[in-house]
Amino acid sequence: MSRLRCGRTRRASWASRFAVPAGRGGWLRLFLLAATVATATPARDARPQPAADEGGRGDGTDVLVTVGEEPIVKADLTAALRRLNAEALPPGEARQRATTLAIEQLVDERLLRMEIARQKIRATDADIDRGVAQLIAQGMPPAEAAGEQVRKRLDLEVCTKKLLLPQLDEAALAATLEKHRRELDGTRLRLSHVVLRPDPGRGDEAIPAAVRLAEAIRAQIVDGGMPFAEAAARHSAGPSRHRSGDLGLAVRGSPHHEAFAAAAFALEQGELSRPVVTPFGVHLITVTAVEPGTADPRALRPKVEQLWARRALADLLARLRQSTSITYAPGVPHVDRDGPRAALTPHDPGASGSN
Repeated sequence: MSRLRCGRTRRASWASRFAVPAGRGGWLRLFLLAATVATATPARDARPQPAADEGGRGDGTDVLVTVGEEPIVKADLTAALRRLNAEALPPGEARQRATTLAIEQLVDERLLRMEIARQKIRATDADIDRGVAQLIAQGMPPAEAAGEQVRKRLDLEVCTKKLLLPQLDEAALAATLEKHRRELDGTRLRLSHVVLRPDPGRGDEAIPAAVRLAEAIRAQIVDGGMPFAEAAARHSAGPSRHRSGDLGLAVRGSPHHEAFAAAAFALEQGELSRPVVTPFGVHLITVTAVEPGTADPRALRPKVEQLWARRALADLLARLRQSTSITYAPGVPHVDRDGPRAALTPHDPGASGSN
């Protein structure tokens, strides 16, 4: 393989074919917070809040988090866990992760409601009725769709859309399309990787040590001191080392772990990734060939709007978290936003592990 590049050469704008009149169809139903919580990891020193029969007042009014001056109480968490179908999880890591996710969703929802109130944004009964009708059309029982809790969440969704819509224009959509083009249009990438398995005997140091080794290997490849194929043969722990690290062709949505796939589809041909941590190890990824997709850009508009909406929502929440005081009660599990972007989990079903 020729010497790999670190930089990026931008292609001529493909998004210029995209512009069509803006419409209401195709807007993402805002499943709030998935973008900000899914890649976060629980704080290492977090411990689950005691259940009502283990401590506290037991009436659901124990304050778990204070957002600005507004409390989030135990009853809010119980309802959120019910929405996530997490109540049946046994005590342990899975339950704590679900609790962490629920708490962070509650914090972000509270931040959004506060910002919506500050900007005096309102949802009309007609707005909410349209949402109820859509849910019924999608198969939700009418009595459930018309329930108070569903209408309350539809109110938040409608108001959040009104909060974000002023930022939506053709330039923003075109930029989003250009950034995510290969993820959407059926482009196929031929991928190779070097995968290092962290040494479990090193405990908490296992992943950082593997990342440092990956950085050292990467430096040798980029500097021209070692071809990628040789690095794969020498260092990779997967069977693809016998094929110069080759994993074959992949489209976005192939059964690779999300962190792996996201890093791969951000690369240009010949570019070498930084170390990527997945449940299967620490990877260096390169793209050896590109087969461009052929999808009509105009047909991609709904998916592009979804991507834009998720990014706009994540950016808004990040700003609100920076500007708002958020205090967690002792022992309440929450997100360590300065922690690693991915953690090794032995039971993750994602692909790339055996290669």
